Amino acid sequence: MKPSMKLFLSAVLPALSLAASNSTSVTVDAGTIQGAYCEGGQNAAYYKSIPYAEPPIGDLRFEPPKPYKKQFPNGKLDATTPAPSCIQFGNQLVPPGAKSEDCLFLDVWTPSGASKDSKLPVKVWIYGGSNTNGGISDGLFDGCNTADDGSILVSINYRLGPLGFMALSGAGINGNQGIQDLLLGLEWVHSNIAAFGGDPDKVLLFGQSAGAEDAFILASLPQAPSLIHGLISESGGGKRLAFNSTLQSVGASYSQALHCDSDIKSCLQSKTVAELQRAYATDAFLAQGIGADGPISIGTPGAHVFYPYVDGSVIPEEPLRHGSKVPAVFGFNKNEGVIYDLAQWSTYNTTAFTPSVYKTFLRKNFGPAASTVEKHYNLSSFGQTRDGIAAAISAVITDSNYKCPAYEGAVQTARSNIPVWSYEFTHNNTCAWMSSLSVLPKTAIPLIGATHTAEIPFVFGNLDRQPLPGGKCNGTEEEYALSVQMMGLWTAMAENADPSTEAIQWPRFVAGEDYTTPGVVFEDEATVGEVDFSACELWSQVLAELGANGTVVTAEPTSSPSSSGGATVLPTFGGVLALVVLLMELAVFA
Repeated sequence: MKPSMKLFLSAVLPALSLAASNSTSVTVDAGTIQGAYCEGGQNAAYYKSIPYAEPPIGDLRFEPPKPYKKQFPNGKLDATTPAPSCIQFGNQLVPPGAKSEDCLFLDVWTPSGASKDSKLPVKVWIYGGSNTNGGISDGLFDGCNTADDGSILVSINYRLGPLGFMALSGAGINGNQGIQDLLLGLEWVHSNIAAFGGDPDKVLLFGQSAGAEDAFILASLPQAPSLIHGLISESGGGKRLAFNSTLQSVGASYSQALHCDSDIKSCLQSKTVAELQRAYATDAFLAQGIGADGPISIGTPGAHVFYPYVDGSVIPEEPLRHGSKVPAVFGFNKNEGVIYDLAQWSTYNTTAFTPSVYKTFLRKNFGPAASTVEKHYNLSSFGQTRDGIAAAISAVITDSNYKCPAYEGAVQTARSNIPVWSYEFTHNNTCAWMSSLSVLPKTAIPLIGATHTAEIPFVFGNLDRQPLPGGKCNGTEEEYALSVQMMGLWTAMAENADPSTEAIQWPRFVAGEDYTTPGVVFEDEATVGEVDFSACELWSQVLAELGANGTVVTAEPTSSPSSSGGATVLPTFGGVLALVVLLMELAVFA
């Protein structure tokens, strides 16, 4: 690890001994947790696969999580092995390693000298992946560098896809299981993090993509101020939730695909994981409707997906009604949509971007509002060529799915007199930060731009050996400096409920008439500047139109769904040279 990654250690840990005699064991009510030291030269330790809930299997499938209240076997827990990821329901963003329905674990990283008296700031991470994929054991989220820099990191596994978000009220399946998992995980943090050296009153909740959406939901709940100190939403928070009626239809269709027509819950609980995954991949209903599953899908409220919704209990009201109940940062990346173009390219190759494909994309994602969107993102502005159409699709996805939800989340939170800040990440990465991008030549990576997920290695300080684990590309000195700045700002948000540091006084969000606001721009370094939300006046109108219409536009069944909404990553594909040409031409429109 580069020396520059030692972030303000002397300031953050003035009285903290880093003596080698400190144990990697931590004692909680359930017993002793045995961790290990990080192996990259960091002064940090980790504790993995800590259970916070009973296994959600058998009769507990589709049920709210039950807290883990047992004693560890023989009073000890070996916390040195990565946790299995929850069952995955797509072929994108699938983390390596084991998968299991018994997956409600969390990981904790601490400075190696932390003790119960340290009272360090805590950052709790929620991974993205469309609420269908992802897991805490992904190397991209390794917390050794974050902990080395003086804060504690916690990552929480939560149930995904139908196991985490299916709702079918008539069958006694109430939905939002994944949100309840995360809520229980936060309660575990509040009760136990002091034993690891953390301060339960200085907890930052941060997430990316669907993880940012889930974090925003949690931050909007009445109990949020008792569990968290602040929120950072990276490319996701501020979206309207799914329609209840649509979720009920999705649940009914999925049950039928599994041939569960009576005693539905018991029938679904009897199915194997393989049967659940196969039904998800073949249910034609999931491939229809606004925002239907696919490489360039957008999770609008009427989308045929398994997602959080307002149930009146777990989520009592639409989160956007009042916004976050704790101080919040909302941000987005400049070129979020490019990574969706890459997935579309890999699926359809040279036929991916035609005027007819563009019209279908708009119709399937925005239904009755498609013509409104097309007027503002007209191909006459981008060009009728393959590359102009790809750029138009990228711009629509960036603005509708990430930039403008961030704006809406910030506006509604500020209206509730809660402090708010905003950022834009514009840096072009040197290295492929995910293994699925490593098929590209290194020279092509910067051409992708600041696309979806690009900020993650900087937030975690994981710039060595990209893509993790064991890659061969290291960040530049300038990128290490940018990462130090970003980690410091994120830690400040946990410490103070304000992201400002001595070096960077982050100005608060102001909703001006021109849809611009003071904020921070992360390019080659973090600088105070202007964040432009001028596209968002249109998208407020579009979402209002969709909400007022309240209908779901259907289309002919398409190929099996692979992911939905949220983050989409580039799968392995051929034609790398052609894709590099596309990236070079897309760069003109950035």
